[in-house]
Amino acid sequence: MRANGVPGFPDPDSSGALPKRQVAQLAAATPRFVPAHKTCEHFLPNGGQPTSAQVLQAWNDMRAFARCMRSHGVSDWPDPTFTSNEDHRPFFNTPADIDPNAPQVTAKIRGCQHLLHASNPLSTTQ
Repeated sequence: MRANGVPGFPDPDSSGALPKRQVAQLAAATPRFVPAHKTCEHFLPNGGQPTSAQVLQAWNDMRAFARCMRSHGVSDWPDPTFTSNEDHRPFFNTPADIDPNAPQVTAKIRGCQHLLHASNPLSTTQ
């Protein structure tokens, strides 16, 4: 990823997991992230594609996370949606009025992140 235009891309930890929050921030802030990911995804297990069980777990986790965020005062936190018509993995398309980096929102994210299982490869709040 670093060699393909994503400076600061982290190394995995000793268990092979990437710091998902840092990766999500890089994805949002680095225009070269998507092309670099496409170039490098063949290095990931299963070519970077989650299993159907992992996708189902991600949907369940992210729906629970959305309910938690709303119950903690972020009333317009959206339910997850499909990444695209071709890719049915979930992601949060947060409205412009929600700044996920604002301290009050970050605190609420931390309060709900326990709902995203560590084995969930699609979670981005670790």
